[in-house]
Amino acid sequence: MKNEKFKMKNGFTLVEILVVIGIIGLLAVFLVPNLLGARDRAKETAVKGIMHTVQLAIEAYQMENSVYPIGANIPLESLCKNYLMAGGYIASVPKNPFTGKEYTDGDAAGKVIYDYNDSTGAYTLTGYKRNGFSEILKLSNM
Repeated sequence: MKNEKFKMKNGFTLVEILVVIGIIGLLAVFLVPNLLGARDRAKETAVKGIMHTVQLAIEAYQMENSVYPIGANIPLESLCKNYLMAGGYIASVPKNPFTGKEYTDGDAAGKVIYDYNDSTGAYTLTGYKRNGFSEILKLSNM
């Protein structure tokens, strides 16, 4: 004789479903900020690569002209257009990883600034994070 009360039922209980949702929620709380930060770190690494390329172009400019580009606080667009592109040291203004477009003098996120000190003969190429204030990297000939 079959007992109808104790039939096996397939499916999940409400408690099991709530436990799984809770675990997924905890994972999301911890993983999402890390994933968002990874995108910015990748873009900052791209800025470093651009800076190294520009540094090579600056050194090539100096080897041919016996002087570094002269100026203080020159944004990357102006440096490229006024000095590096004219002599063929760099083909075009690099793309800003944060905007996806060519660097402009008004860029804050990922900006790169060139500064030449005439008294010491040293230049500094400084790259910045998304906020435009925190430095990523500082390159120099000294």
